[in-house]
Amino acid sequence: MRATPNSLMKAARVRVVSWTCGCRPITYELCAAAGQGFVRRTDRDKGNVHETAWTLISTARRTFEQILRGESR
Repeated sequence: MRATPNSLMKAARVRVVSWTCGCRPITYELCAAAGQGFVRRTDRDKGNVHETAWTLISTARRTFEQILRGESR
């Protein structure tokens, strides 16, 4: 069974603001909803979806940028 991402339980609509290339098995998305943001990590090989805690969009953007620079996982 595949876990339901927390975003579906918190907001009816989630907007993907930025994302990494879909050509890789693991992708990251910077998402925004209800005035807050979070980063979603999708592993297509394993079928897993994980999301960070909902925070200010500026904090989520900083986390997303750190992931892209290899400073965070």
